[in-house]
Parts: sequence; C-alpha cells; structure tokens
Amino acid sequence: MKLGEFEDFLAAASAFNAEAAALGLPRFQVWVSVFGDLNEVWAEADFTSLDEHWSRFRAAHQQQAFRSAFEAMCSHLVPGSAHDQVMEPLDL
Repeated sequence: MKLGEFEDFLAAASAFNAEAAALGLPRFQVWVSVFGDLNEVWAEADFTSLDEHWSRFRAAHQQQAFRSAFEAMCSHLVPGSAHDQVMEPLDL
C-alpha cells in the first residue's frame, strides 16, 4: 500500500468488510508483513465455491455503497500492486 496511508487503509478495509458482510460476502482477514517488504498486505477470505463467490462479488458491485467502499479501500494501494489468487488446500 502507499506509504503513510496504513491507518487510512485499515479504516477503509474495515468499512469494505462491513459492506461485504451486509451483502452476504465473507469478511476478509487482512495480514501485514512484519519483516520484508514495507507496507505489504494480504487479504484472505473463505468461501464455499469460486462460482458462488464470484457471482456474489459481481452482484455486490451493482450496489453503490459496496462499490464506493471497495474503491476507497483500493485508493490506498500502489497502482498495479494488487493481485488475486485462488488457492485450495491440499489433502495430505
């Protein structure tokens, strides 16, 4: 995220989570690096299936309050630094 905007990002991420939860999306857990790259954060959420999550996420973007919260949160990120990754656990 942009230097000097950590607290603002946390507030925006909290507001985003509130909007997401109100629309049936999972709350995102935000992680921050303790050592290594400065101001790097990760967010993770659990959901039943990718199709369900993607469908709800697209529908949520039709709601102005959600879209505004998402844009406010993303405004604190360095352009081009956000990445989406879908992971699944391995059964060992």
